[in-house]
Amino acid sequence: MYDFMQDLTLQEVSKAKILLVDDEKMNTAILAKSLHMFPNVSRVHSGSEAIEFCKNSPPDLVILDIVMPNMNGLETCEIIKKLPLMQNCPVIFSTSLQSIEDEIACWEAGGSDFINKPVTPMTLLKRIMSHIQLKLKYDQQQKLAYFDSLTKLGNRRHFDDFYKEQILLASRSKTDLSVVVLDVDYFKAYNDNYGHKQGDECLISIADIIKSELNRPTDSAMRYGGEEFALILPNTDIEGAQFVARKIVSGIKNEKIQHTGSPYNVVTISAGVSSLKTINKGFDLFDASDKQLYLAKQSGRNVCA
Repeated sequence: MYDFMQDLTLQEVSKAKILLVDDEKMNTAILAKSLHMFPNVSRVHSGSEAIEFCKNSPPDLVILDIVMPNMNGLETCEIIKKLPLMQNCPVIFSTSLQSIEDEIACWEAGGSDFINKPVTPMTLLKRIMSHIQLKLKYDQQQKLAYFDSLTKLGNRRHFDDFYKEQILLASRSKTDLSVVVLDVDYFKAYNDNYGHKQGDECLISIADIIKSELNRPTDSAMRYGGEEFALILPNTDIEGAQFVARKIVSGIKNEKIQHTGSPYNVVTISAGVSSLKTINKGFDLFDASDKQLYLAKQSGRNVCA
């Protein structure tokens, strides 16, 4: 089996994003100084701040104090590990507690490791390096398993897993969730006329436009198959999703990729949009968006329905 670890240089590991969480600002300052080889170290001072940080900018590793007011480190870790993109982020607990029961609590909360206070800088550095290498190796393997090699978007497997996860999260949090299904118009004619190599270039350009219109870290775009794409937009209502879809439809037409096999003479795309709060209970969200895409195709294409 190919060993991805050999590709991880010290420079690549040092680019990892590390989050320090401790209610004592002096403690995070000391830790940050010990981690001078890592330029991307952020500091927060409560469990709630850590959760917000991980939602908006998922780090590669978290060093988390256990004893904090309001929300302790164990509770914080349990919530963090349920966030999108955080399930495989290592959490190292920093603690002055040393009983067996405390150690077991760390593992049960989802911790990857723990270090005792006062922290020995060399021990901390070695453990961080080890965990980050494993995390980056896993990320590389995930890219092969979950990403489309042509467009660099997520693939069908990525869609299926992320879709199930977001449906559950939306149900628990009682928030809206939208799915956009997009299909390139007259793409068979494009391939027949310009060849498959040019067809691949066309799909890459379309994927780049789609990516450019997704501005939130939780939004995700996938190549669902062939010339079909899908967007999963958490915490987004139907109006917001339609706005994103129309921008993509417009952006692709304005790219003016020549297509003599289309009545528009340029490459266009059609979109179908649905959100959880606009479909009947028991209906599948993706199927609802796919039906909307069919209506867009029936109404002349190059539209969002």
